[in-house]
Amino acid sequence: MAKQNSSKNAPKKDERNIVGPDQVEIQDLEDSAIMFWEKYKSTILASVAFIFAVFLGYQGLKFMQARAEKQLQDGYAAANDSDAKAAWAADESGEALSGFAFKELGDEAFEAGDYSKAEGYYREAVEATEAPVDEAATVALAVVLIAQDKTDEAKGLLQPIADNPAAFAQAEAQYRLAYLASEEGDAVTARSLIEAIDEQAFFWKTRAQAIEQKLPEA
Repeated sequence: MAKQNSSKNAPKKDERNIVGPDQVEIQDLEDSAIMFWEKYKSTILASVAFIFAVFLGYQGLKFMQARAEKQLQDGYAAANDSDAKAAWAADESGEALSGFAFKELGDEAFEAGDYSKAEGYYREAVEATEAPVDEAATVALAVVLIAQDKTDEAKGLLQPIADNPAAFAQAEAQYRLAYLASEEGDAVTARSLIEAIDEQAFFWKTRAQAIEQKLPEA
């Protein structure tokens, strides 16, 4: 009698409802994500809309700032003589570029010997400009004040710059103060200021050493 094939007669396994543990975890995550979305979708959408609006607002602000700066530069470039530059600088008073224009106008007035007008322009420049132009304008104001015998105010402007190692115009401020000290007969202060001038500030150091040679012996 033929031997029956046990493998053919064995009941087949029912694999229809068997789900692996990985699939269960994925399904749970999907269900959790759907529930989270349904619960918080309004908040999420509102947050996205807010971020998008902020981004657009920031980009718009940058565009407007760039446009305003371009218009300011165009206005400065169009002011091609002293009167036009003065009118433009007055209209744009408070802007950094207007301060630079005031500094240039002060230089022109100083060279022309109009110290009073130069003083006014330099004061406007100091108020409006940013570093390092504000320091240059401050030193220029001090110089024109010295020319008008207003030395006390000049010293008050120069001293903070001379004391600041990070100041762009420190060496010039030290030189100007050394000059005033030498004129007042204060050789000790003049020498101290001259010694403090950095060797790398070759121009001002050389000029200061010329003052030092004229000082009386210690």
